[in-house]
Amino acid sequence: MRARALSAGAGLLLAVTAAVDAQPAATPSATYTNPLPLRLADGSLAESCADPSLLRDRSSSPTVWYMYCTMDPVSRKEREGRGWKFRMMPVYRSVDLVNWYFVRDSFDRRPAGLAGPKSGLWAPEPVYQNGSYYLYFTVTDVADRHSPEAGCESDSGIAVATSASPAGPWKPAERLVVPPRRAGAGCNFHWTFDPDVVEDDQGDRFLYYGSYGGGIFVQRLSKDGLRVEGDPVRVGAAKRYEGAEVVKVGKYWYLFASSTDCCRGPLTGYALFVGRAASPQGPFLDREGKDMAAARVGGTPVLVQNGNRWVGAGHNTVFQDAAGQWWTFYHAVDRNQGYFSAEDKLTRRPLLLDRIDWIDGWPVINGGEGPSDTPQWRPAVLAGQPTTAPPAPTPAAPAAARPLWTERFERKQPDPRWSWIRPLAAGSWSSGHPGLRMATQQTDLHVDTNSAAVLATPLPEGDLRIVARIRLDAPLDCCAKPVQAGVVVMRDDDNYVKLVELAHDGLRQVEFGKELAPVERGYPRYGNTVVGTPGEWTWLRIDIRRDGPEERYTAWSMQEGGGWVGGTTWTHRLGAKARLGLVAMGGAGHAVTFDEVRIERLQR
Repeated sequence: MRARALSAGAGLLLAVTAAVDAQPAATPSATYTNPLPLRLADGSLAESCADPSLLRDRSSSPTVWYMYCTMDPVSRKEREGRGWKFRMMPVYRSVDLVNWYFVRDSFDRRPAGLAGPKSGLWAPEPVYQNGSYYLYFTVTDVADRHSPEAGCESDSGIAVATSASPAGPWKPAERLVVPPRRAGAGCNFHWTFDPDVVEDDQGDRFLYYGSYGGGIFVQRLSKDGLRVEGDPVRVGAAKRYEGAEVVKVGKYWYLFASSTDCCRGPLTGYALFVGRAASPQGPFLDREGKDMAAARVGGTPVLVQNGNRWVGAGHNTVFQDAAGQWWTFYHAVDRNQGYFSAEDKLTRRPLLLDRIDWIDGWPVINGGEGPSDTPQWRPAVLAGQPTTAPPAPTPAAPAAARPLWTERFERKQPDPRWSWIRPLAAGSWSSGHPGLRMATQQTDLHVDTNSAAVLATPLPEGDLRIVARIRLDAPLDCCAKPVQAGVVVMRDDDNYVKLVELAHDGLRQVEFGKELAPVERGYPRYGNTVVGTPGEWTWLRIDIRRDGPEERYTAWSMQEGGGWVGGTTWTHRLGAKARLGLVAMGGAGHAVTFDEVRIERLQR
């Protein structure tokens, strides 16, 4: 490639370059603070960059980087008619990996003949290969000529466009790389989303794609990069993971993948998990040796919310700076400014950056502290420049705790400290060896459905740890309804945090949810995230910190004989009179055993 590719985008690129060069000269700060600034052509700041992906310009010296974002609104100010302006995968440029300047939208309009008239263009994946730049992206509703079922709006696929420059313009290929994949009759399709491309040491390329609808798959990519070949291999469980990002570090391939809902404003619980494999085709196992594609789903939490302003961190891209230090870009949600529009369900997802260190063969982001909201050392951008970051911090050890009381339900009646809210019917529960046994009911604690029985007890004041050992007796291939059992910390039916083992549609996981009321018009009342892998017996733990205007509830889980996994935090205002409750709900026909429940005093 020539030193600077000449194309229809070259003039725009040069204009952006001049604009950057024209900024007032100043000694750059050694630090940055999230979120990163994305400056539009008029000088105003973009407020969102969902599903960010990074590409280095191979022709520039010094290095120029490009950032690509999903199709979405980026500013409250931008409108089209009476509606929001959705930018068609905006592209930004940077020379320092911190300050970003708008270049263009990847497309002026949805590619004709490829995308339906209402299709989203999501999760761009830029790649340099075969002497050119390729841009893979999701088409959420393909044109009818590419679909096995005309008239559908859920027949997604993976498309690709090419360019001589990372700035574009982009020419879409006429055929899809991955066409829509049937999940059933009619308009029932798997979610063919979120492309990611890697190349192994032999020069073979692989394409990852998929989402909650069907799971994440990997498939070989043809030499020309325009189609997939061979059989797909599932590497991420359905209804659990999306947004694959795969990198090789040392002898392992690492799969970063995101889980739960990306876009629920301040109740977004999106989180990032990781597993590793000896091959790009998996299987990807977590620290505990659990498969990210298994029914008892594995995945080590690597970026989870920590109680600061950021929730819903995920859908990341990973890279090395000029000094060899690893970093990740990702989007998150400011819980104080969660929406462009709550009524339109448009969540703001700003661009964040944090450092990755590799400790004992595993990635640790921001020292294991979750998304940062304080000044951080910048990446190195010049060849030979030493890293500005200090040595990696050691992840903090869990807080110590002192036992207060333990309940093992060894008598026919629980201790008098317990009382029922909406008691279970006689014969639906028992106490004694091997513990408290409750039949699951077709009831719930969710928004306006407040029908679940709760065995509750007051909690002491101050900082606490709640620990429970449970066994959910339900087969791995169940359940049509979300059968769940575990603990809640509640002020009332509409204000609580919930940590449960969940069995639903053949997937077993640990869910950590939050409900609150009242809320502003259009806002959700419930949000959830997930923790570790449940086992035959599962330990659940919630640490409660009450040292500010709102409490912090941090969740952990553990398989019997394993180690504690998790550390994700919800904030809430449940107050000093919050109660601990035990629940078995979501669907009937199964049972849970509570072997032990204990309360401990957290030490500062």
